Amino acid sequence: MKGKGSFSGIVLLGIGLFFLARQMNITYVLPYLTWPTFLIIIGLAFLVQSSSGKEGPSSFSAVLLLGLGIHFHAISHVDGWPKEPAVIILIIALAFLYMYKQTKEGLLAGIVLLAISGWSFFNRSDTPSIKEWFSSIEGFWPFILIGAGAYFIFIKKK
Repeated sequence: MKGKGSFSGIVLLGIGLFFLARQMNITYVLPYLTWPTFLIIIGLAFLVQSSSGKEGPSSFSAVLLLGLGIHFHAISHVDGWPKEPAVIILIIALAFLYMYKQTKEGLLAGIVLLAISGWSFFNRSDTPSIKEWFSSIEGFWPFILIGAGAYFIFIKKK
């Protein structure tokens, strides 16, 4: 299958370009040649693999690694980029939703994590009524996550 060789090829090509760019000392590229770049390279390889065939679960890894790589670069290079854990939860939610698009699995997890991410962003809001409402339900969301996880592990089986 063409997709199996493309993963290794993209990883090797990306890492080779990474080290070539470091050796060439290209000034405007050097700030981006850090460890998050490896996450982006591997994420791109997973994305190509998932889009070239029936490799649906690798679509989750693709979005997760791409998102984390972009996020960690943006923290260093974009003023005002949010540093809250809610961003990582948002990236995981988007990975689940993209995987759902490919495999029709993970929709509930994606929606729950998207809601938690939104809650985390709005919980820091200066609007008192929103903050009061979110703080009243704050103690319950870990139990909801545990319950949903247990449902997927023990009850919902194909």
